[in-house]
Amino acid sequence: MHGALAGGTAVVLATVSPTGIPATALCTWVVAIGTRLIAIALDHRSSAYVNISAGSAHVALEMLADDLVIAARGKATVRRAAMESTPFPCAAVVLEIDEIRDHSVKGIRFHAPTYVFDEDKRHRRDLERAIFSELASLPSQ
Repeated sequence: MHGALAGGTAVVLATVSPTGIPATALCTWVVAIGTRLIAIALDHRSSAYVNISAGSAHVALEMLADDLVIAARGKATVRRAAMESTPFPCAAVVLEIDEIRDHSVKGIRFHAPTYVFDEDKRHRRDLERAIFSELASLPSQ
């Protein structure tokens, strides 16, 4: 899982509001920063950020990479309220993983969802690299 989370891997993050309403978010600005730590850039407008920043810190995520389908549960904290590299207001959120489960099935090959920038959006590759770098630079403590 750590190796697959070097930047650009899709994860589905599940959070719950303080009143118990579930929400999911597809995230690709995700980087492993330690053996059991994952950093994610979350849009301030997203329900995931709103839920976590409101104190509903228990989260789950499903990581979708080539030949890997892994679920993780843990606790999320806002490590940096305002990221510098994102094109819109985002927070750097760190997930401390308590449990990991492999949801892969022997004999079934999974191909991860991928994305490609259109010609007029190619500048976003450099922007993404900067976001991944900022997330990777977060202290693992």
